[in-house]
Amino acid sequence: MRSVPGAKFVLFAAGAAACLSVAVAALPARDRLALPTLVVLTLVKVALLVAAAGWSFSSRNRLHAGPRVARAWGLLGAGFAGLALGHVVLGLEQTAYADPPFPATSDVFFLAAQVSLVAALTEFVRAYRESGLFSERGGARALLVAVAAAALVGGLLLVTIARLPASWLERATSGAYALLDLAILVPLALLVRQARHLGGQVGRAWSLLLCGFLVFSAADVVFGYLHALDAEPSLLLSQVPFVAAYGLASAGTRLQLSLLAD
Repeated sequence: MRSVPGAKFVLFAAGAAACLSVAVAALPARDRLALPTLVVLTLVKVALLVAAAGWSFSSRNRLHAGPRVARAWGLLGAGFAGLALGHVVLGLEQTAYADPPFPATSDVFFLAAQVSLVAALTEFVRAYRESGLFSERGGARALLVAVAAAALVGGLLLVTIARLPASWLERATSGAYALLDLAILVPLALLVRQARHLGGQVGRAWSLLLCGFLVFSAADVVFGYLHALDAEPSLLLSQVPFVAAYGLASAGTRLQLSLLAD
């Protein structure tokens, strides 16, 4: 199997951007990101997401594994594209407003993107179950554990959000983010279990992709909870896990596409 320079490059770029974010975050905190820093971070995130979306759509077009798998890759690409649009709009909002409104136009794109990602992961789970390649042994237990953990964390988040001294629209939007983040983790738990049975480059591609989702969901839940408690970290520091997550997802989709091209 030939090497995949594209996957290695996006991993390197994501790691470098994350390290740069950490280094700059160590500087004295500011109320707003400097414009050059905001532009660079936005461009890095958008570039990684656009690449992941493009490679997902290309995989959908090259796969011949049935309509469900093709639909899953299409939904995945749409989710990555939605996140990219959300970051573009968010960057414009952060430039235009000293204190960007919440919820804002960018939240529409982010929420729609997460719905698409949940649907994509669910379709992958169904496709794997229908293929008969993986044993159902332990699947019900993994699902029960994932649902129980999501319900516990979700309940804690929703109770905290409901008590916020904010408008109903702000609380509803924060609650929607929390529920979608946790909804991603349920099919993700099943996919991680199934991906362990895959070996070689196929298993590596899925490991990268699933690790990216895990980092994204965990970071979104944690920062959402900190936001609800009005105890957010610095803006720059909060970008690190998302850059890493997008880099992992981009590398995974690139490696997947390379396997189809071989």
